[in-house]
Amino acid sequence: MAKGPSMKTIREPAQDIRVFQEADVVVVGGGPGGHAAAVAAARNGAKTILVERYGCLGGMATGGVVTIIPNLTGRDGVQEIAGQTQEWIARMDKREATAYAPRELWGSTDKALVKEWFDRSFFNVRLDRVIYSALFDAEILKCVLNDMVEEAGVTTLLHSWGTKAIVDGNEVRGIIFESKSGRQAILAKIIIDGTGDGDLLPSAGATFDTDIDPTIRIANLSLCYWIGGVDLKKAMEFRGTNPQKFGETMRDLMQKGGHPMYMRSCLKNQESVVWIHPRYVVTSQIDVEELTRVEFEGRKKMLLTHDYFKKNLPGFEKSFIALSSPQLGTRSSRRVHSDYRLTEADANADRVFKDTIAIFPDVDRGEESMKHPSLHVPYRCLIPRGVENMLVACRAFGSDQVIQNFFNLIPHCIAFGEAAGTAAALCIKEGKKVRDVNMDALHDKLAKASVPLPKLSKVKAGV
Repeated sequence: MAKGPSMKTIREPAQDIRVFQEADVVVVGGGPGGHAAAVAAARNGAKTILVERYGCLGGMATGGVVTIIPNLTGRDGVQEIAGQTQEWIARMDKREATAYAPRELWGSTDKALVKEWFDRSFFNVRLDRVIYSALFDAEILKCVLNDMVEEAGVTTLLHSWGTKAIVDGNEVRGIIFESKSGRQAILAKIIIDGTGDGDLLPSAGATFDTDIDPTIRIANLSLCYWIGGVDLKKAMEFRGTNPQKFGETMRDLMQKGGHPMYMRSCLKNQESVVWIHPRYVVTSQIDVEELTRVEFEGRKKMLLTHDYFKKNLPGFEKSFIALSSPQLGTRSSRRVHSDYRLTEADANADRVFKDTIAIFPDVDRGEESMKHPSLHVPYRCLIPRGVENMLVACRAFGSDQVIQNFFNLIPHCIAFGEAAGTAAALCIKEGKKVRDVNMDALHDKLAKASVPLPKLSKVKAGV
């Protein structure tokens, strides 16, 4: 079909849509942010419905096989992201489905320890110190997330794609979703977009940015995969004793179009598994043709890489492809125009906001991170400008490209969701608009949920 001004159109007939249910809060998207929002809203007394298009919860953390919860401490070893993020880890700990440095090592500068934990996973080390980052088993997390929504009393609809906001003027009143059961509606007092890509923003009348510098991390899609049956001891021995040969082999693979980097699983009883997280630069992560291209190209390169490993890398002779991600690893697309847009200038000014709802360790920006160790996130970043009854609980929060590039990972999105869901429940209970949330009550609820927050004495007047 032609693109641009000459694109053909058809008129869709008007129809009556069955109202499936009414609720206090409806959350669209069951990824890290949407799941956290739904659980927080329900735990705080709101009748909550969660709509997820895939057959499991967790988004990038499960379906995307991005099995890393990074950067939970700063270089000083103090944990700054906790709340539901820590609950995920604690629940998976019970099934020995996590791997991370012991608490007593967080912040360590011991060179031997830094090397040891870097060799296990480079996510364990930032700014030459051991930090708290957790690797985990996606299959166990799927079960953990199911338990959490069931225990909280969330009504969950899987295999259901939230496609459109129901709008009256500038007020969002509900959503339309599609499933095997047909096209249906859910009416709600507050709608939370947890889709990651801000899929509800256009139909809600919200404005947003989509520009992304093609040279930065968030311009890339991933199709992650695992290779099993690896004799890791043999593979690591070759890599360690023949660094020049290993380097030459990986460069040759790269020239052939393959993926030269792999990571150890590090999980218990997965000593024969390695993870590969390739990147594909795309023009847009919400262009269906680009998404399809990466799915096809990714699997071709997966086969090329595995065949090359089996032939050229000791330890991979009997290996096999154990898993490829059922959904693409997306990093950024829409960024909402919110009541406050968080920018690089905020990070570099060490700005603390009166409506701070999360503190993120700043460990990935090199020298700037050394000077500015934490980023404070205001609640206003979650509110679409000019739209009522709606919050954003995902990487589509209001930010510039720099903030988006460094602070839209799994634990960050969980924090957005926990704040949005808690705020929504408070507003419903008190009959307030999302912009008018009782901030003292929100801070109190988040603090009781073990979310680290700044002391009010640190808040600069007028910010």
